[in-house]
Parts: sequence; C-alpha cells; structure tokens
Amino acid sequence: MPHDRLRVMEAYGEVRAVRRGGSDRSSYREMLADEAARPGEGADLIWLAEDDYIYTDDSLTRLVTAAEDRPEVDYLMLYGSFAVDVDRSRGRRLTLLPQGGSDGPGAAVVDIRGTTWFRIASTTSTYGLRRRALREDLRLLRFGALTGGAWDDATCRMLQGFLPFAPGVVRSDLLPFGREPVSGWPRSIARGLVRSAAVPMSRRPSSRRRTFLGSDPELAFHMEDGDVSPHPASTRTSKIDWATVAAESIQWGRDRGIRFEGGS
Repeated sequence: MPHDRLRVMEAYGEVRAVRRGGSDRSSYREMLADEAARPGEGADLIWLAEDDYIYTDDSLTRLVTAAEDRPEVDYLMLYGSFAVDVDRSRGRRLTLLPQGGSDGPGAAVVDIRGTTWFRIASTTSTYGLRRRALREDLRLLRFGALTGGAWDDATCRMLQGFLPFAPGVVRSDLLPFGREPVSGWPRSIARGLVRSAAVPMSRRPSSRRRTFLGSDPELAFHMEDGDVSPHPASTRTSKIDWATVAAESIQWGRDRGIRFEGGS
C-alpha cells in the first residue's frame, strides 16, 4: 500500500491487513472470516469496498440513512442495475426486468428520505450488509467465491434462495469432453462439482432468503475499464455525470497529498 494512500486511510479509521491473500478470491474469503469474528452488534452496517469504484460525495450518507430507516433489510447496494421482476420471480426462479433500476412494472420500489431504492437482483463484491447477516451467511458467502466465473452474481442468487446456475451450465462443466481440450477437463469438472454443490446450498428457508435493496440511480460506479459512460445494462446512470465526479475525486485526493498517475 503506497504510504500517502495509507496515511489518508489511517486518518479516518482503523487499518487492518489481510493475513492470507494471494488472489482476489482468497483475500475476499479471508476478509469475510476475519470481519465475522470481530466483536460488534448484529445491526452494525459493514461496507465491503473493492478498490476500483468511484462514489458520489453523498453516497455513504444515503446508504446509512437507508440502513437506519429499514433495519429489517440486511443487504444494501450502491452499484448494480438489474432489478428483480417481483411479479414473475417465483420459487427458485429469478426473473429480471428488461430495463434496469426502478423503472417499469414489476419493480419493488421504496422511497427513503428522497432516495429511490428498489429490489435488486445482484451486484459485485462491493456492497453493504449487517454484521448479523455476515455471521449467518458466512459459509455461503465464502463458498460462493469458489464457484468460478461471475461468482459474485451466483452468490447473490444463492443468498436470495434462487438457483445460482442453470442445469445446462452445470452439465456443460461436468461433461467437457469434445468441447474442451483434454488439459482443461480437470478444471472444468472441478468447477462443475463445486457448482453442483451450490445448488442445494441455495435452497434456503423463507426466513433466511435475503432481500437486496439497490439505489436508483447508482451512487457508485465500477471503473474497471476506465470508462465513465452509462452502465451498458441501463441508461439510468446517465443521471450522474461520472466524469465530473471523477475530476472532483481526483482533486479531493490531491488536496490530501495523494499522487495520481496515468493522467487526470
């Protein structure tokens, strides 16, 4: 961790190092176990943050406001536009709305002190959750990271009690013969076995099926491609000028002695 960046972090709170890392997946799993073991109240709100996101200046304030207003909600997201079609999602089947965010029939929408929130289907590994949910869901959260591919999406489906993978996907993994070179068979079959185990794990009782709320518009944005254009799944993120937010964030960092490389 660069010293100037670490210094800013230390000025605002406690900094803890992951004991066993090595990859995004292993660091994530280790961090979850470490945080779940720490003392704290079950209603505490924990924000998990990857390092390639940008936020509006009021995003975390709105997040805390929503958490205070809806103490029964265990998961809150600032990024992700795919909405659950609550009229067509039944049992183990998740149906998404064709449009993102809170628009259109079938979206479960709630206004919390001027911010629109909706029933979101999934997000990445950047999200908020209660400490009680972390402790209760720890085994599933850690296991979901082992399923490969878009494992964050699969984990979100499992937490809500939906099927994480279509039967055809698992079957394809378990039967790679003729589709993949021989050298790729062990990896594919191992992935298929893990995904097979994820299916029964996602069969949760109604009391443990989690509800996710996401903000509309998104109050955080994934910068993995260095692109601040609207999210490809929805035009609703155009409500926020992310290029301006990026410039303001850079200036905020420079005012605090953080160096930026690779241009502005």
